[in-house]
Amino acid sequence: MRLLPSSWKTTGWKKRVRLSLRLPAWSDIRRFPVSMMLACLLAGLGSVQMTFLIGNSLYRSYTWTTEHHQIDSELRSLNVDLRVLRETQARANDPEALRAQARCLGFVGKGETVVVAENAPSGINDNCDAVRMP
Repeated sequence: MRLLPSSWKTTGWKKRVRLSLRLPAWSDIRRFPVSMMLACLLAGLGSVQMTFLIGNSLYRSYTWTTEHHQIDSELRSLNVDLRVLRETQARANDPEALRAQARCLGFVGKGETVVVAENAPSGINDNCDAVRMP
């Protein structure tokens, strides 16, 4: 038995017909079922919508992560400020801390005499610890 090319088809007793590989004409396309064409159109629109929704979800998760990191850094900064304020409030009730703060600001206690060197620079207090206030 002799093999025929795939584009040849036998019909009946050794009759060979060549199949044509042409594009369908508009009249052939009109014969397609409308429901099948509509289903293909809806499937295409559905895939476009799904692509948009996936992209939108990725964008929202990226922006949420970015905002989350910003809020975390702000929260850490505010917690440090709160700790500094609480420590300052606790020192406000301590007489020794108040006395040290008064000396830092340049006040003198009762019965004390002030001794200043002639060549001392003015306006610089090196006996105070700088405390960052929020």
